Amino acid sequence: MKGIALILCAFVAVGAFAADTAIKGYLVDIACGREDGSKPGFGSKHTKDCLQMPDCAQSGYGVLTDDNKFLRFDKAGNDQAKKFINDLKKESDIKVTVTGTVNGNTMTVSKIELQ
Repeated sequence: MKGIALILCAFVAVGAFAADTAIKGYLVDIACGREDGSKPGFGSKHTKDCLQMPDCAQSGYGVLTDDNKFLRFDKAGNDQAKKFINDLKKESDIKVTVTGTVNGNTMTVSKIELQ
């Protein structure tokens, strides 16, 4: 019984060390990110109005890094992004720090903050 408890404690400890990662970049929707994400200056030119367009909002969101890597948000992250965008005062150049867990090209988002 003590062995099982020790193993469970070890798994919990390992999970605690799988700390969140902070990724800096531009908040973009997936539709535009796929189409224009590799164009120079795209992230800084992308607008709040575009992020709120129905097709763009429906595609989901992610963060585009300065080295043109794109990480898609999970469902909860997309919900957070919608609220973040609605409350946003900025119209363009939406540079953010997204905190969460990265798995491949997807991010489980815990926090989105304006830089």
